[in-house]
Amino acid sequence: MIEGHFTGAALSIEYQNADYLLYTVWHAIHGLTSPLFFTITGVIFVYLLSADNSVSFYKNDRVKKGFRRVLQLIFWGYFIQLDLWGITKSIYYGSKFYLDWFYAFHVLQSLGFGIFFLLLVYGLFKWINRGSLYWYYLVSGLIMFVVFGYLRNYIQMDKLAIANALEDGKILSPNYFPHNSPGFLQNMFYGRFSEFTFVRYSIYILLGGMLGSIIRKYENKTKEWWFGTIFVVGGLVLIFCTIPILRSMDILFKKEALTHGRFFALTSFEFIRFGQVVSLLGILILIVKFFQIKARLFLKIGQNTLPIYIVHVIILYGGIFGFGLNPLVVNQNQNPWISIGISAAAILLFTLMIRKIEYLQEKYSAFIRLISFKNKK
Repeated sequence: MIEGHFTGAALSIEYQNADYLLYTVWHAIHGLTSPLFFTITGVIFVYLLSADNSVSFYKNDRVKKGFRRVLQLIFWGYFIQLDLWGITKSIYYGSKFYLDWFYAFHVLQSLGFGIFFLLLVYGLFKWINRGSLYWYYLVSGLIMFVVFGYLRNYIQMDKLAIANALEDGKILSPNYFPHNSPGFLQNMFYGRFSEFTFVRYSIYILLGGMLGSIIRKYENKTKEWWFGTIFVVGGLVLIFCTIPILRSMDILFKKEALTHGRFFALTSFEFIRFGQVVSLLGILILIVKFFQIKARLFLKIGQNTLPIYIVHVIILYGGIFGFGLNPLVVNQNQNPWISIGISAAAILLFTLMIRKIEYLQEKYSAFIRLISFKNKK
């Protein structure tokens, strides 16, 4: 994530085209970041959540921590979109300040909604108390896939109507969904700022929950060579067989008058990306089988992704304060070598941050106590 965002912000637009093989490879890998992040979140969360299914839903500490995490993610998701500098200038000059971007639905909010769905499905599993947990997550992931298919089809039809109107010399405004709703609600589905709609990314996190429950149930088999191999092969099947299967489903459903035209094929990209993540996860399982990885700092970084994300948004994009490296310093104006150097420096910076995270948290807590007048004498 850090490498992709800093490189993308720095690399000149002239190098960002398919004529450069290195950029094509980088772009493909960078596109895997979000599906990987959301899927692995589902894997780890459900793996920990289902450690002891004999405990009731409300007495499970992971459930309580999960709901607190949901609120924390949604709060920070909106808070880092503040622009204090812009607000200050508006007050000083007496100009109107627009809060459109503050209502954007982005990564952290989408992640919070995804974890909320993981908890709901787990609660349903505990309530019904039948079958295996991974079936619940599989079915819920497929339901979300169908919902996203309808949403993607709606968005495509709306954009097509806008394009056709433009050809006729007319200007047609987007017909955002839900209709006649506040901007912050539309951004959750289809609005002006809804790149990370929870409908799309909940597919990854729910299917990740399925994988996490499978790993938990068969954790005594994870060291067997066939376990990781099944993940690799299953991922490859999704990568190469998704498009023909979904196209066949489109033909069948259209024949039965259940849908019109391309519907399932519109969301084939999500399953292909998920297949790539599954194969990568299988490779990692095989690596762990043959090589013992005992890198405490590596694990520590994985346990502190939220502070890394928040701080990188503040430094790079000017979250909260309204000024950052982009666009003041880096604004797609650097050659590849300088861009690589900037990304390497950013990775080093955040690695050092996590290495000293306890010290930084202590200083942060002391600062909060100071400004809230709770400093102990």
